[in-house]
Amino acid sequence: MYERSVNDSHYQHKSVGYGMGHTRRDRILALAQGTGLRILDVGCARGVLGNTLRKRGNWVGGIELSREAAAIAGTQLDAVWSFDIQQEWPAELQRGDIDIVIISEVVEHVFDPVFVLKRVRAALKESGAVVLTTPNFMTWTNRLRFLLGAFQYQEQGMFDFGHIRWFTYRYLREVLAQAGFRIAAERHILFPGKLAWLVRHWPSLFAFQFVVQAKPV
Repeated sequence: MYERSVNDSHYQHKSVGYGMGHTRRDRILALAQGTGLRILDVGCARGVLGNTLRKRGNWVGGIELSREAAAIAGTQLDAVWSFDIQQEWPAELQRGDIDIVIISEVVEHVFDPVFVLKRVRAALKESGAVVLTTPNFMTWTNRLRFLLGAFQYQEQGMFDFGHIRWFTYRYLREVLAQAGFRIAAERHILFPGKLAWLVRHWPSLFAFQFVVQAKPV
């Protein structure tokens, strides 16, 4: 495990109790298909998602800021690094030998998502892909909430007080492009889900969470 000093009490215990909804998990797994792959889970928490991918016959490593969560993930994954992804990454994670990087609900927590995604790109093979998820700040329910003047930070969720960046569909595409990626597939979580056949054409308005697979250009 690569250790780096961190000073972020907000995440030291939060990651230990972190859980992922089954819809987001299933869509990530659908975009990370394959066996015999090298997969890196950025923000792996306790390693639950990564362990599922590992059971498919993949090598799975994780990055986790929380040392406590990283210690648990170390019992589930093939390798775990604990460091701040907003700083330089260890050399062994910048060799371009990873097939898939998963970075779920992470980019909204960093000051410079382009920097982080450039490190992700350096980790990937040229034939690799990143699977990324992040909340849609301008989903229609939020637009209505703002119109009514209703805004309140939350312990977790869309308005988690740890969120630093707010992503729209356009901004997500811009950040990925600046980091050297193009979107190859989209599996957004839509609301209302029962009308997904219709509203999937307007992710900027109806996506509750963006779920994309992007590849290096």
